[in-house]
Amino acid sequence: MAVTDKSTKERLLSVLDDLEVLSRELIEMLALSRSQKLPQGGEDTQILELLVQRDREFQELMRVAQEQGKVHQEMQVLEKEVEKRDCDIQQLQKQLKEAEHILATAVYQAKEKLKSIDKARKGSISSEEIIKYAHRISASNAVCAPLNWVPGDPRRPYPTDLEMRSGMLGHMSNLPTNGVNGHLPGDALAAGRLPGMLLCAYTPVPLAIVRRLSGYAPPAPWQRLWAGAPRYVYRLIQQQQRLGLTG
Repeated sequence: MAVTDKSTKERLLSVLDDLEVLSRELIEMLALSRSQKLPQGGEDTQILELLVQRDREFQELMRVAQEQGKVHQEMQVLEKEVEKRDCDIQQLQKQLKEAEHILATAVYQAKEKLKSIDKARKGSISSEEIIKYAHRISASNAVCAPLNWVPGDPRRPYPTDLEMRSGMLGHMSNLPTNGVNGHLPGDALAAGRLPGMLLCAYTPVPLAIVRRLSGYAPPAPWQRLWAGAPRYVYRLIQQQQRLGLTG
């Protein structure tokens, strides 16, 4: 039982020690028998048998040691493969964590969007109500076109750039008046055909809104402007002038 508990290395060292002791005793016995010329007894034969037996044990242990060496090499190769697989697993785990975070964010955003859609559906307003509301607002507000404008009138149904620049805000902003949008100098305001009361309705309208209402057709109800807008637009144009955005 004690022999099996020992490792192969310890068993090899033990057999080598026995071989060394037996070889030394055999050599001493042979040297002594030759020097004294004594007849050889049976001790040398026993020592030779023990020596041969230990040699067999040594050869068997060497074969076992070689097999264990091969197994150890295979274990080292497998350990390296396990380390490589472990690195791959860790990388995949990291990617899965990132994918989980992205999916969780997408699910949260989708839920929020669904909530917004549901809320919009519950509080939805039909287009007919919006049009009715636009008509109700336009009923008590001025339009962009002059009051005496009719279909077929050569004048624009909205103030031209030159008319905008001829107003009070145009003089305050010192905007250039040459080469204005391809219009001729003979505008309605210079010819006296535009009532003075429409000056306040023309001047505060931004050019981007006015140019959007181009055409000869009468303005629709949703193209009408709020009558209380002049003061707000006046302040807006002043801010644009300070920031250098008016042009």
